[in-house]
Amino acid sequence: MKKLVELYRHFSDKRYSTIAGTLVYFLLMSIAPTLLWLALIVGKIDIKSLVPGTFFEAVEPFITYLNSAAQNAASGAGIVLAATSLYSSTNFFYHLRRSGEIIYDSERKKGGLKLRLSAAGIVITTILCVALAAAVIIAGHNMLSFFMPRQVVECIQLIFTALIAFFVAILLNLFACPHKLGFSGALCGSLLTTALWLVFAAGFTVYLRFANPSQLYGAAAAIIIFLLWCYIMISCLVVGMIYNAMFNVEARGVKPLYSAK
Repeated sequence: MKKLVELYRHFSDKRYSTIAGTLVYFLLMSIAPTLLWLALIVGKIDIKSLVPGTFFEAVEPFITYLNSAAQNAASGAGIVLAATSLYSSTNFFYHLRRSGEIIYDSERKKGGLKLRLSAAGIVITTILCVALAAAVIIAGHNMLSFFMPRQVVECIQLIFTALIAFFVAILLNLFACPHKLGFSGALCGSLLTTALWLVFAAGFTVYLRFANPSQLYGAAAAIIIFLLWCYIMISCLVVGMIYNAMFNVEARGVKPLYSAK
């Protein structure tokens, strides 16, 4: 509990919510280009079959729309569009690492070109992992539906989704850290991020079932909901990164941001 209190104070005092907002901006710049490359490399993927569940239920219609637009663009994409979209798709990972250098108060800054190439590699890896996850989820759902009740299948899907979220959190924490953090060093912060993702995504979905944002925002409600959802998810990631920077880097010869008395 003491660590969580110090974590909240550190997040508030250092105003790392600004970093979360910045990462949301670059995430938005990266989503559509990444979906375009997903369509170019893998082909048509039904995003709706991948995003039903706790994490994406609130914003599934908007993600489906972006995916449909990306698939339409991929059908006539040329070399220039493909190259520029690949560059744009690296923005989030590029600035995630830059944000990590700030959070970990590091003087070891990775070169711009090297970091951009690393981000491009992460994007391609992400696309291939999404394709593999799509195959596993669809095949698993169809197979389990023959033998188990719908409630059990949904429970298994939720557990699988949580595991994927934890795996994503681990990879993002490892990539963001400018030091060799290691799996054990990223474990606690990634677990915290995953837990916060589950809690806030479920709470956000429940809130939208009782609220009616369209009455306030009209046609722009879907966009505003998506932006708010992205900010909440990225803030959870930043909190996990701060936790690792505060408590989990000391054993690796790196001075922690906070030392408990």
